[in-house]
This record gives sequence, structure tokens and C-alpha cells, in this order.
Amino acid sequence: MDQDDLTRLDGRLALVTGGAVGIGAGVAEALARKGAHLILVDHDEEALDAEVTRIGNAGHTVTGVVADVRDRTCTEALGDAVDAAGGRLDILVNNVGDHVPWGPFVDSTEEDWNAIYAVNFEHVLRVTRLFLPGMIEQRSGSIINISSVEAFRGVPHCAVYAAHKSAVVNFTAGLATEIGQYGVRVNGIAPDLTDTPQFPLHRLIGPEFHDQIGSWVPMGRFGTPRDHGELAAFLASDAAGWITGESIRVDGGTLASAGWFRRSEKRFTNVPRNFI
Repeated sequence: MDQDDLTRLDGRLALVTGGAVGIGAGVAEALARKGAHLILVDHDEEALDAEVTRIGNAGHTVTGVVADVRDRTCTEALGDAVDAAGGRLDILVNNVGDHVPWGPFVDSTEEDWNAIYAVNFEHVLRVTRLFLPGMIEQRSGSIINISSVEAFRGVPHCAVYAAHKSAVVNFTAGLATEIGQYGVRVNGIAPDLTDTPQFPLHRLIGPEFHDQIGSWVPMGRFGTPRDHGELAAFLASDAAGWITGESIRVDGGTLASAGWFRRSEKRFTNVPRNFI
């Protein structure tokens, strides 16, 4: 092993929320490949057990915690898991998020707003606040917040979701400015069009349209969880030691090249055809 490889994370403890499937699992696996010890948090016990087994069978150190970060009482289980692993958390990945419930804002309710807040932003504050004092005390740490490309553009029928993703981006920048003096870095990843079990694009978009992917994704393919995981591993490492306050789009160029288009009064798409 190259001891001068600044991308290595050997022996560092990382906690990933929503780490059982999709982008969270991709992040966890990338961190493990770089040598990090993992604590994966997810509310889906079956999926979590499967991912912990997969990473463990690959020879990595990993623990699973069944918890829902939307629940304020989750902090006890998360804190206990870090204490059991030695008490020092080096990497925190706030990954949990969802765009539902979605629909026209005029039809939304306060219950909808609260649900979107809980799953996209509130837990970022909660979990970060839990572990930040320890990172400040040890004068080191890397926090990575997963937002969305929708934080940077107007998205119909998901206005409240996009607003909370924008909040994650601005929280990332503001906190980075505040705590850089303690050696703690805060960065973000903003995905788009990533094929995951939660949003299986290849099934949602019929095979007859697959040859058109390149017409709206400049890289010519959908993203994968590994695309985001590799960036997360880099941002967590000493190779990114002079990077903080950034939210990096991992979107195959979609935001650079295109936006949303209205098909009718109630139908919008960001693809050439109205497939949903």
C-alpha cells in the first residue's frame, strides 16, 4: 500500500445515514474500499442487514444501526454506536432524502411540508449537531451532505423539496465557513438522474427510449451509486484537505445542458419525450 496515498481512509470511522441502498450504499462501499470503518444507519432492517453482510464479506469493518433519522430519539442509538466503535467519528455522511410527497404546491398541505422537511433537511441539522462537538474537540473531521441538482433549478411539483435541498446547500456553505477554524470540513454532493432501487430509471423509462439518453444527459448514461461514492470518498480524504463549503453536482452534465420543459398545463419533463 502506498503510504503517501492521500485518498486512503484507513482506520477512520465513518457514519452514513440511509446507507442500506442506492446512493448511500454506493458511498458506504467506496469509503470501505478506501479503508474506512463503517457505521451504516437505515430504517429498513432487511436492506441494512444485506448491505452490512455484503460489505463485511468483502473484508471490511462495518456495523449496522436500525434507526430512522427523522425521529429525534435516533440520536441515542447513533451516539451509542459511535461510542462502541471508539468514540471518535471522522466522517459523517448525511445521505437521507426523498422527493415525496410531490405535486402542485397549491394542493399541498402543512403535513406535506413537514414530511419533506423531516426527510430532507431537519435530520441533517440533528445528526450534524450530534457529532459536531466531537469533531471540533479532535480538531478534524469531514461532513458530507447529499443534496440534489434540484437545489439549483426550479422544479415543478417539487418546489418544497427543492427549497429544502437548497437549504442543505446553504447550510453546507455556512457551516463550512463557521467551523473551518477547527479543522473540520463540510462539503456536499448534488446528484441527478441516478439509477437506484428507489428510482430505477431504466424501468421507469421504457427501453424504446434508452437510445435517447444521450440527448439529455451529455455523458450519455444514467448515474450510478458508485459515481457518488467515489466523490464522497475523495471529499472525506486528505486529498481534499483544502476543499470545504462546496456542493458538487454529479449529474453527467444535465444541469449544464438543459432544464425542465412544460408539456401541458399539468405535465412537465426534463427529457425529450413525455414518458411519465
